Amino acid sequence: MRDVVFEWYVPYILNRRQQLVKALMVSAALVFFVDAVFFAAAMLIPSVILAVTGFFLFRSWRYEYEYVYVNGDFTISKIIRKAKRKDVYHAYRADFQEILPGRKTAEGLKTRDFTSGRAKAPVYTVRCHGELVYIEAEENFIGEMKKYYAIA
Repeated sequence: MRDVVFEWYVPYILNRRQQLVKALMVSAALVFFVDAVFFAAAMLIPSVILAVTGFFLFRSWRYEYEYVYVNGDFTISKIIRKAKRKDVYHAYRADFQEILPGRKTAEGLKTRDFTSGRAKAPVYTVRCHGELVYIEAEENFIGEMKKYYAIA
């Protein structure tokens, strides 16, 4: 028997809002620190608060998704800071109702997004378990799914 195994990673990319928050927090912490050094020592407190808050916030934004497909068993894991792994989605190929290219929506269905956030990434919508799941599939996986589903 021939086993089918696919595994690929999709790193998360910060969106514009997160980039703006990061830039503002870092610049505000630096401004408060410079003010504390040259003018008022009391400005050191907001500088430290912003630096510590930013440190933990930016660490929480460092994650990637791992997709694993083994003989019809599909699992999505979230890897946080390259240290902690959490399974976030699991389905069997037989549970897939349809696979569509692009981000599709439907009323009354829950939507789950496991993509990188890149603007031009090839995203597929999988309808499964009464919800829509957005994934960034590689060509080998799509080729395997074309054997079972009509994918444009």
